[in-house]
Amino acid sequence: MTLVNVLVIGAGRSGTTSISAYLAAHPEVSSSITKEVHYFSIADLYKRGESYFHSLFPKETKKITTTADTYLLMDHSAPEKVFAYNPNMKIIIMLRDPISRSYSNYNYSVNFGHEKKENSFLSTIDLEKERLNTLDIVDVNNTCHLYGSLYHKHISIWNKYFNVSQLVILKLNDLKNNPESFYRNLCSRLDINYVPFEEANKEFNAASGAKSIWLQQFLLNRNNPIRKTISFILRPFRNLVIKSGIIDKVYAMNKKQVVIQPLSPHEKEIAIQYFKEDLAQLKKDYGISFEN
Repeated sequence: MTLVNVLVIGAGRSGTTSISAYLAAHPEVSSSITKEVHYFSIADLYKRGESYFHSLFPKETKKITTTADTYLLMDHSAPEKVFAYNPNMKIIIMLRDPISRSYSNYNYSVNFGHEKKENSFLSTIDLEKERLNTLDIVDVNNTCHLYGSLYHKHISIWNKYFNVSQLVILKLNDLKNNPESFYRNLCSRLDINYVPFEEANKEFNAASGAKSIWLQQFLLNRNNPIRKTISFILRPFRNLVIKSGIIDKVYAMNKKQVVIQPLSPHEKEIAIQYFKEDLAQLKKDYGISFEN
């Protein structure tokens, strides 16, 4: 197959699922057989090599071959790997107001068992330093909620390897407010024809939690011995299992709607100060602002 040439790297909880679904339905795009392929972010998958990576894509050749991995935006070791694979890669970065994204990520992690319920949103700021030094990128994604929204910090690392013309930086608010204009812009940046979107009245990032946190953790924990055994047995049939959609169906069946309490004025003010410098640099260097 041809090299993957478009990569959706995040930010998580910012509408990347909608972009992936739109591209998957586009006639000029060939998408991976599952929405996210964590080849560049998870070490044991990366060790399997490009043949493994390419096995997760259809064989047909189209103008664009794409996948997503929302761990990648904050993974500072990933840009070098991606550049070594394809220096002409286009990188789609979907951004959401950083306070909203961070709080959404926090609640998601609490409701799915990644974050302890006794840890308040603001208390995780003090926990970030140790977590960044000791956890792998999957756990960093699920527990470093505010750090994950330091967009300028993360984009600047990618910009060392990929020039600005290769970075397709988009905002969730633009998708919410005018999806047609949003997708026309996306298609223009990817040099493909615009296809009308079909997700009218879509609710973005609706608050959800796990009916069974044990099941959720079992599905995600790659070090669980039972999961390792099952994965080893099923390895010859891996692509069939992925294509069947059974894993996504189990995730969906384990979800429930939850009610999220709004941030207090004090929490908002602390978060505003946390992001103040990064947002100023994001506007200065990349022209991205969340002021309107």
